[in-house]
Amino acid sequence: LTITVITIVGSPMVHAAPVDTNIDAQAAIVVDAESGQIIAQQNMDKVLPAASTSKLMTAYLVNQAINKDKLFNWDSPVKISRNVAKVSTEAELTNVPLKVGGHYSVKKLYQAALLGSANAAAMALGDAINGNQHAYIDHMQEQLNDWGINDATINSAAGLLNSQVYSDAVGSNPNTENMMSAKDMAIIATHLVNDYPDVIQTTALPRTNFYGTNVESTNALLPGGKVKSQYHFDGLKTGTSTKAHQNFVGTLTYDNRRLITVVYGTGPVNGFNPTRFYQTIKLLDQTLSKVHFVQVPQGQLKAATDIKNGKTKQAQVTNAQSIGVWLPIDQTAPKVSITPNKDLAAPLKQGAAAGTIKMNDITYLSKHDEQAGPAVAKQTVEKLGFFARLWHGFLDLF
Repeated sequence: LTITVITIVGSPMVHAAPVDTNIDAQAAIVVDAESGQIIAQQNMDKVLPAASTSKLMTAYLVNQAINKDKLFNWDSPVKISRNVAKVSTEAELTNVPLKVGGHYSVKKLYQAALLGSANAAAMALGDAINGNQHAYIDHMQEQLNDWGINDATINSAAGLLNSQVYSDAVGSNPNTENMMSAKDMAIIATHLVNDYPDVIQTTALPRTNFYGTNVESTNALLPGGKVKSQYHFDGLKTGTSTKAHQNFVGTLTYDNRRLITVVYGTGPVNGFNPTRFYQTIKLLDQTLSKVHFVQVPQGQLKAATDIKNGKTKQAQVTNAQSIGVWLPIDQTAPKVSITPNKDLAAPLKQGAAAGTIKMNDITYLSKHDEQAGPAVAKQTVEKLGFFARLWHGFLDLF
């Protein structure tokens, strides 16, 4: 197969690699949630403690259990084990009160885990999905592997240390905790908001009531929150631990696109400190000042590719769908290429499938995201007559 570079006449082409940011954090990433394009990054592959941002994985699996596996519904009661109830009483952990043998709805536990970062609530949800914590941890790991995340270490539904979950600990090391990269977390977050967009209805809430206990959102970037910003966040999750310091996974809409931000390893641990939120704002400032979103309309790209048995030796092809991409601020159009369909031959009608368009010089979260869409014939190519094909075949011998 030949690959033909497609361009738009008069458009400057420069390398559209992710913006390299420089914020006060161990790692960071900005991703377009819909396309999976990595817009900016800083040590995005460095494996770090995830802390309570791990609860986004539990949020995904709860939604999957309800919407796909039909294990339960939002109103289903979840019975609390003795060990989970014990975790809920730990003063140094964020929690809501849970009683041994008590029953609490999936929805209430889900809201408490996402908004208030209630650790025992996340563990209870894991028990509801798989029956016990060990089976649930295996389930989490399997889902990550399905997404191509193979460098993460998972031992907790909530992101706690082994020493903090008592008899539900996985392995013998008391200091083991969930470890993953900012890129890994971005993959989790994009799957969550794409597959189950209703999660935003929960993460946008400033607070909730858990059976009489007021639970405030830990996300200070929500509208009306403690940190003011020009950006309009509506989720997702904070995380804090001694080793992780401050983590934050955010989501917002900007230029009519949903973005995911991840900031890992910033700021001190003790008390309320807004460092993670200010570093997230700085991350976006550094990113969005250097890029813009470009939408290439359907049929605007032009390219030529070889075709067999046609009255012309090449077929003109174009993009069958509009294509959106983040580009450097001084670049007006993407650089893309087409891989033609195998044995592309006439007759070929206008609009018929002709190949696959792929972005060049763009970085995505996974190989799955890289294809921009189908290419189609821009014009009809008629088939040569029998004797003309014979003559062309004869000429090809020489």
